[in-house]
Amino acid sequence: MIARLYFVWKVDQISAIYSVGILLIPLIYWISTFQAASYHNAVLMVLVTSLLACLFIMGLYLGTTPRSLDVLQTILLLSGYAVILYGTGVVLGLAYTKDAIWFTSGTYRLTSVFQYSNTYAGFLLAFLMGAMFTTVNAKRTWIALMNAAMLTPIWMSLMLTYSRGALIFIPLLVLVILFFLRLDRQIAFVIAFIGSALVTVFTLSPITERYIQIAQIVMPKRDGEPANLLSIQNSLVWQTALILLIGSLVTTLLIWGIRTRYSWLEKKLSALSGRKFASFIVPVGLGGAGILGLLLLLGTGIASSILPSSIAERLQNINFQQHSVLERKTFYVDALKLTSDYPLFGSGGGGWSALYEKYQNNPYVSRQTHSFFAQTLVEIGWVGFSILLLILCVIFFQYLKQYWRERQQQPSHFIFFILAFTLLAHSLIDFDMSYVYIAGLVFFSLGVLVAVYDKKISLTLLKSKVASRWRFLYHGALAVVTLVLIVQAYQEYVGSQYFKSAINKAINEKPPLDELLVTLDQAISYSPKHPAYLVTKIDWLGQAYHQTGDRSYALQAKELIEQIKSTEPYDRQIILSEYRNHKDLGEYNESIEALEEGISKFQWDIKFYEAAIMEYAVNGNSVKDTDPAKAQTYWNRGMELYEEVLHRKQLLMLLPEEQLQGRDFDVTPFIRQAVGQILFGQGRYEDAVSMLKPMVENDLSDVYNRIGVRYYLAALYMLGQSDADLLNRLVEAGPNEKMYLDSLLQ
Repeated sequence: MIARLYFVWKVDQISAIYSVGILLIPLIYWISTFQAASYHNAVLMVLVTSLLACLFIMGLYLGTTPRSLDVLQTILLLSGYAVILYGTGVVLGLAYTKDAIWFTSGTYRLTSVFQYSNTYAGFLLAFLMGAMFTTVNAKRTWIALMNAAMLTPIWMSLMLTYSRGALIFIPLLVLVILFFLRLDRQIAFVIAFIGSALVTVFTLSPITERYIQIAQIVMPKRDGEPANLLSIQNSLVWQTALILLIGSLVTTLLIWGIRTRYSWLEKKLSALSGRKFASFIVPVGLGGAGILGLLLLLGTGIASSILPSSIAERLQNINFQQHSVLERKTFYVDALKLTSDYPLFGSGGGGWSALYEKYQNNPYVSRQTHSFFAQTLVEIGWVGFSILLLILCVIFFQYLKQYWRERQQQPSHFIFFILAFTLLAHSLIDFDMSYVYIAGLVFFSLGVLVAVYDKKISLTLLKSKVASRWRFLYHGALAVVTLVLIVQAYQEYVGSQYFKSAINKAINEKPPLDELLVTLDQAISYSPKHPAYLVTKIDWLGQAYHQTGDRSYALQAKELIEQIKSTEPYDRQIILSEYRNHKDLGEYNESIEALEEGISKFQWDIKFYEAAIMEYAVNGNSVKDTDPAKAQTYWNRGMELYEEVLHRKQLLMLLPEEQLQGRDFDVTPFIRQAVGQILFGQGRYEDAVSMLKPMVENDLSDVYNRIGVRYYLAALYMLGQSDADLLNRLVEAGPNEKMYLDSLLQ
């Protein structure tokens, strides 16, 4: 691309400004690496955004002629249709990859290659609008009919994703697109849209019924099992395929019928088309009819009578109090809280996944903010977010302003606007842009939108002000940066191959640790700050220490922990490894500090509270005779953490009834046992009995349950009470328990 730019890049064209401006996005991501919450992920996002900038520049300098625009449009549509046809193969049971179908909440949600149904729905939405536009706008009938044939598979796949958000966007997107079509094309678009939707409605029930049966057969019953793919001769397969083909044929014939009446329609509307308000007649009328139809569909039970029950239920549950809406609102509020601590340049790429648990309102698990714009704000702050928003707004405004002037000719390059706008619109409420393929589609399309009208905007003033040598400076800098990024990407790739090899050897060959570490160290040498590689080595060294007792292994692990923690301070596995390592080395104060750090960074992770309260209980018991004041300090802190758990439980009670809590956060048996020990040590025997009594019915084969019961019986004794049956159960479960209990009482 740099070689082509050398011949076509001109400083007096608007494309030159964009080709430099788009590089600000990876530049801001690079700046954010200096304060990144996860250095490795931040560097990864520099690579990804550099690729997106490259794709933008490619679209900017490839989409400059009518011929090239036709070729690019064909390439994008065919690539999208390939994904959709694969998804159709999944529906038929002829193809399957891991998680190509999700079974959740009693429904089989189609995901195709994305492994996430909402993103697939957003993708289908973009190509539904693109295919619809092409069917009514293509100059050649055979091209229009080929796109028309895809409408039914797209509609069908969209419905089988069960994505309510995507369905809500449909009428909004249709209205936006209609405003930029001339009157006859508006009417054709509406007829094609309604007709293809009706065909889908009439074929949806028999297809959904068979699709569910196919999914039950094809999907692996357990992880690691292969899919049970079906043959085309299977009755379920060919019946479903036949219904789909008939629906596609009917839609194609409908489109052909519409196109045969184009000249008549254009003639009849010629007088009205010239009016200023003509562009608003169909969108406004359709908008009103759409709202009325939606109210009838959702409010009168019509949906239940014409749609499969599983889909009808999803549609009827659309409201702003459903859990998915409330959870997204929580994500966005938490993202703003996070941004307040990293306002200018953000927390770096991957900042949300590293930091969200520190700022979260409740113990949900979501490594994505479910919004491209919210996630961008978190990662590159208000400076980077403003630059991105400015680029998007200027591109769309400039393109639509020029396009409106030649709207009567209906140029086909409008499809690039449809694809980019639709995907970005759906990315408002989901993380579609986290998929590099989808982000690549968007940025490439944005580049093409600039290229279309590039020559109509002259910058002669800039040409006279800027010396020609700047042209060579741009290409030279671009070449250097490109080579650096290629080397960096290659190193990451080689490192990942060595890491996969090391894991494969560990699982299948089980060689001595020294041999395993040779391969793993090669991976680390190529990517020295990759947390997964170093955590794996730390774990293996820890296992070696426990098996051999050789302290040198634990000391090596400690060095690695200190090394990686400087760049990955919010990695849960690293903090846990640090805690275990300090325990191995007998550094108990440091191990508690690691747990306290974990609590401050993962405030809704009950495991950290469990471990910390237990450590305070045990350490208090160990020094109560030699240093009673220190024991009380330990116990008091343990009780403070217990009170924090209770406080956070109360906060969860304030969540709306419809909102899911997320992970469990409650007083666990482990916490109960530790708090019981503290209360016993403080002489609060009645409180200890109340705390430990729920553990009486637990399985006493578990040593932790036995400890809890042991302290329960001891507290009873101190109150002058006893439970002989429970004591017998305890002794039967552990022959040494009577000795432990006597020791405790003494």
